[in-house]
Amino acid sequence: FIFLLLLLVAACGQQRHDWYRKSFTQEEQITLADNLIESIGSYYQGSPGCQLLLEEAKGFDPNNATVYREIGVPYLTRGIASAFPHYYGKAADLDPLGWTGWRGYLYLYFYRDYERALTDFNRLDTITPGVVDYPQSISVDFMRGICYLQLEQYKAAVDYFAQHVEYETSVTGFKYIAPETFLFRGIAYLGLKQPDEAIQSFETGLSREDYNADLMYWVAKTHAQEGRKAQARSYLNKAKLAVAKKDYNRRPYVEEFYQLYEVDLIALDEEL
Repeated sequence: FIFLLLLLVAACGQQRHDWYRKSFTQEEQITLADNLIESIGSYYQGSPGCQLLLEEAKGFDPNNATVYREIGVPYLTRGIASAFPHYYGKAADLDPLGWTGWRGYLYLYFYRDYERALTDFNRLDTITPGVVDYPQSISVDFMRGICYLQLEQYKAAVDYFAQHVEYETSVTGFKYIAPETFLFRGIAYLGLKQPDEAIQSFETGLSREDYNADLMYWVAKTHAQEGRKAQARSYLNKAKLAVAKKDYNRRPYVEEFYQLYEVDLIALDEEL
């Protein structure tokens, strides 16, 4: 009996040794890192427990781009700009195809850093030549149009929006193009002092989504600038109704470009 007991203790000791051993093969470390990344779904994003698991995963597999990306996400959403570029930069270095475009998207929407966003979108083109990429499910041509619009390079903005419309029409069909395309292109036309082309772009967007408050507001605003008060008043009233129904552009976490607010409607109403 004593002999059997000693064998059992020895076996258990060996098993515990395997559980807590401090060296693993490279394949085992990669698997452990992947398992730790999957387990963060049980934690609040950015919580100490979540970040601890990710740091453990990074220790097992320091070349895992997803680990760095996941560590960087809470810094991004909490506005801690000092940490975001380091982690996302490391993710993009380790997996350029997977994360360069995403970083560009974040530079654009979260940090309004248009030059860096363009650099990432252009770099992504060198990785996938002849392919239109969709980081965060958004066309790089569409986002480049926004970048140039914000940089007041209106001709380049119009050209990229046109390129986006042409490609989307050929691939998925005109009816699937987001109305924001025509909104931003119309605003670019206004920057070029081409109000008729701007209204035409806004109206094209309304043919896709006739209840969009942003498009109706900008049609009204453009008519007002051209002295056509009756048309402006008609579209402004429609925009008010759409805003009341929450039919206007908005984004989680950050303000939409040319975000429409009730004060904008009031200001235009007073102007008319």
